[in-house]
Amino acid sequence: MITYLSGLLVGFLVALPVGAIAIICINRTLEYGKISGYFSGLGAATADLIYGLIAIYSLTAISGQALVNQPVLRLAGGLCIIFIGARMMIGKKSSSETVVVTHETNIKDFISTFLITLSNPITMIAFVAALSNINYLFQEINFFHSSILVLGIFSGSMLWWVILVNISLSFKKYLSNLFVRRINIISGLIILCIGLYLIISI
Repeated sequence: MITYLSGLLVGFLVALPVGAIAIICINRTLEYGKISGYFSGLGAATADLIYGLIAIYSLTAISGQALVNQPVLRLAGGLCIIFIGARMMIGKKSSSETVVVTHETNIKDFISTFLITLSNPITMIAFVAALSNINYLFQEINFFHSSILVLGIFSGSMLWWVILVNISLSFKKYLSNLFVRRINIISGLIILCIGLYLIISI
């Protein structure tokens, strides 16, 4: 259960930044309906699952060979998390006017967000950074625990996209670039604080 919840938290936090994928998901939800938004989010969550799987097996190899260096790995991970949070807070705002949104079928919505998310190397860095700070999961990792962790990552990512789709519909008249920017600042601050806490707790 701890393994699943840890994966769920990691998946949710990595999916949290409101960038191009979120703008696409929001716009499709508003223009083409909830199902289109869900399929768009599912594409992003599936790409997160793949990156999470790669990160898990990468860290399994590292922890199996050099457990003594875990504090260094955790420090690097914490710094990466702080960087991601700060980048969300001070980075240029995502605008619905600069993101091209297309829609033909729900399957194509899935494929497009899957490929866009998979092409972003920052996602991989984010997973390695986050997972390196729950290294106790890698002490006795096996296929079963890896599967549970990956399922948690997928669930956490998908949870965010479901929340975002429903927020988009509930607050449709309030949505603006400023609203999206505020979400990014708040979520970036949360992630930055988590990074600081992880470094302090080493």
